[in-house]
Amino acid sequence: MKKIFVMAYARKNLGDDLFIKMLLDRYPMHQFYMKVNNCIFLDELQKQYENLNVIQAPDTDDELYASDVNEYDAYVYVGGSIFMEGGKVYNLSERFHDFIKRCKENNKPFCYISCNYGPYQTEEYFNLSRETFKNTTDICFRDKHSYNLFKDIKSVRYAPDFAFTYPIKKQEKIPDSVGITIIDLSIRDYLCDKEQAYIDMIVNNINAYIKDGKKVYLYTFCSYESDERTLEMVLKRVNNPNVVAIRYNGDIESFIDTYSKMEYMICARFHAIILSLLANQKIHVMSYSKKIDRIIDDLELNLPNTLLTDISGDLIVDLSNFEETSESKINDIKEKAQGQELAIKNALN
Repeated sequence: MKKIFVMAYARKNLGDDLFIKMLLDRYPMHQFYMKVNNCIFLDELQKQYENLNVIQAPDTDDELYASDVNEYDAYVYVGGSIFMEGGKVYNLSERFHDFIKRCKENNKPFCYISCNYGPYQTEEYFNLSRETFKNTTDICFRDKHSYNLFKDIKSVRYAPDFAFTYPIKKQEKIPDSVGITIIDLSIRDYLCDKEQAYIDMIVNNINAYIKDGKKVYLYTFCSYESDERTLEMVLKRVNNPNVVAIRYNGDIESFIDTYSKMEYMICARFHAIILSLLANQKIHVMSYSKKIDRIIDDLELNLPNTLLTDISGDLIVDLSNFEETSESKINDIKEKAQGQELAIKNALN
């Protein structure tokens, strides 16, 4: 048995919680430790897994810097957009960089799983990133743009997102079902001016689908990021028994069980795209960032993509403008995504 310290965006966000769950499921013989500001963020996972140890403490670079690297056998940072300059959880700083150097000096593996790089504003941050990655045991990016920035560094690799290896059960689709993932644009500076148009668009599409005899399911992935605030604004304008709200509360399996039964899905979250591909759904993407655009390009997915920067309230996404990806294509991506796990397998063996 080994003790592994895990860093992640532990804020009850479906995509990041899924990463944590996958580690706990696949390595039950090892003990995983996480520090979080508020233990409620991991309460559901803690109930289910005896190999998850939650420590209430600040998840900051300063807290990490003060740690003894020999307390754990390995360190794993699993996450997506974890290299945003000025990020809110563990982020690159001189103190973080020093901690990784000490891991290397003490032969403690430090691995990054399923991340992308940026956005960043300064050369200082970019150069610190390069020096940090040189001291890292392994870093596997989930997009080719990030990989190409650092591919000359020996520890840097690329593979599709870790979540592609999650085993989704085959489900019968709910007839005439349309799912819509909801996000809050007001917390994103570059999209806040589109908030009203976005809400109008969602409401208008719900009404159009119901008029067409469909049943609409609205999905939130992260209450911490105010998804539910936007959901409530939509629900106030739509009062119909054919509209069902599904809020992610930490119960991953229950959420995915319903999600995977949709025939159609409007995906406005990065991991919504991946779950919908795994569930063989007809997809239309609503993109709020380059990381979404890049996954479509990197994996050569033939998915219609509406940019939220160009959204208008009267846009109706016709059900004929959704695309389903072939199972052979998805299986190929799943096989390549196995590479995300390579480093931690080596570290734990």
